[in-house]
Amino acid sequence: MLKHSFMPTLKIMSINGIDLQKLSASHVILIPIRSFSDAKSRLSAILDASNRTNLMLDCAQKVIAASKDLPKLVLTSDPLVQTFAQNHGCHLIEDKGGGLNPAIQYAYNLLGEHGIEHVTIAHADLPLAQNLTNLMVKGQSTIVPDRKHDGTNVISLPAAYDFHFSYGPNSFERHLHEARRLGLEINVDEDPALTIDIDTPDDLVELLNNHKFIFRHLEI
Repeated sequence: MLKHSFMPTLKIMSINGIDLQKLSASHVILIPIRSFSDAKSRLSAILDASNRTNLMLDCAQKVIAASKDLPKLVLTSDPLVQTFAQNHGCHLIEDKGGGLNPAIQYAYNLLGEHGIEHVTIAHADLPLAQNLTNLMVKGQSTIVPDRKHDGTNVISLPAAYDFHFSYGPNSFERHLHEARRLGLEINVDEDPALTIDIDTPDDLVELLNNHKFIFRHLEI
């Protein structure tokens, strides 16, 4: 189990500017969630909007559970996601807009400026996630690619570095290069519970074929 040294209090503001909770920790899990209602549009060929929403809710719950006792921060500007996050014991950081990279950059910089030592950034579409707490190694960057070594499913790195995030196609290689630029020791973790994400209908069908009861409520 990780031991946490307590740091000065950091106020995490909600999207409506109300001070919801106070956070004191050295290592946090940051989970960006833009929306549930219009997520995973590429799955529309096999899932209607309601099922896509339920899929994302299930995945997000698994990622939150995989964070275990570490403080969890949901990065969002969506009121429904905000309510979901609060109901699951998460803190909130406002997504200032401009896309995924500016939003994560803002949150990462904010956390570093307020004394957080290490940030693990995990996407919310990891249906097999079990444990995110063991990715933190002091002074080291741990990167979990997707199965194709294209995207970045999880990245764990010290805060307060001038790290530039570059999510999107081929982000895994770009994040490797960025960690090398900063002189960080790099660990590539290919835990199959974290390398599997859901982007395409083929991804979902393969997942359901191999894990038949993971999403019992989905109608395909």
